[in-house]
Amino acid sequence: MKQEQVIEAISEPDMLLQISLVSKLVAEQFWIPFTTTVSTMMDAHKSTIRALIADSLKHDPETQSTLLANYDSILNNREQMMTFSMSLPKEDAGFGDDGNNIFASRITFSEAYLTEFNMNKFAFDNRLQNTFYKLIQTVMAHQFECSTIDINSGYNNWLTEELFCENDIELIGEYITQKQGEYELEQLYIDLNMNDEMISTIEDYGVECAYDYWCMSQLEDSITEISKTPTADVQKSLATLATVHPLLLPVQALFDYFEKNINSRAFPFDVGSDVDVSEQLIYSFCQPAEESCIQDASERFYNGNEFASLNLRLSDDNVLDFFENFSISTCMISLLLAVIELRD
Repeated sequence: MKQEQVIEAISEPDMLLQISLVSKLVAEQFWIPFTTTVSTMMDAHKSTIRALIADSLKHDPETQSTLLANYDSILNNREQMMTFSMSLPKEDAGFGDDGNNIFASRITFSEAYLTEFNMNKFAFDNRLQNTFYKLIQTVMAHQFECSTIDINSGYNNWLTEELFCENDIELIGEYITQKQGEYELEQLYIDLNMNDEMISTIEDYGVECAYDYWCMSQLEDSITEISKTPTADVQKSLATLATVHPLLLPVQALFDYFEKNINSRAFPFDVGSDVDVSEQLIYSFCQPAEESCIQDASERFYNGNEFASLNLRLSDDNVLDFFENFSISTCMISLLLAVIELRD
């Protein structure tokens, strides 16, 4: 924007009108060009990626058509998740008119989202399952959604800080697993040689919270180990698996594109609401251990009676990097979900 435009806006003696003029100037000279740049960049990646998917299956038109239809539907749904917004004052707005006299550049989320990667479909193919775990963990790092694993660590660490020690939780988890969920509390107290303090804690809070925490810790350990797999190994694995599972050809092509075009992780946002994004946007692997985390997060969100929002830090140097990463990873996630959905 030009210096004389700024000087003219801030020279207005009426403070409310000055706010209106400055807001309008920023919106017209910066915000609209910024959002246009972001949209153009995201549309370019979206177009290129769809062409990659189509080209990778050009030898199989039927599979190509089915996959693209699923992919387009999932991508369209995910694109509704994020909304650019910028509230601006109206010229006739009264002082304190909420939503009109507030200037803010932010991202808002209109619904609660639970993205489920149904890893149970790979139960008898460990190599394929591990590859998808690695892909998901790699790609989701560039999204807004929070994993159930992180939610478990963030919201349930009070269990180990206030109620149970790690050893107690491990003993309880292993005991209930060994008993296949069929046990009596009195016998558990005896078999685990629990003292009066621990018995009192369980009677007050129940044993299920300790068991749920243990189950999530087991899942976290396994996924963390898988996530250590080098990217080069994943690319080799996809190349080999694609000879057996043709639907992995577009996954292989898109992951190569992802690796070549993704930037360092960027998150140029500050919390802009009382609701944390992790309470509204969640992803899981459809494992029983995750159910309690999802339920607890959902209760926090709906009890809060508010949608999450994030204020955009336009001063960050890597603002555009985030949206580029978000665009590429959104396409990648949509493809993964479409492939999982089509797996017999």
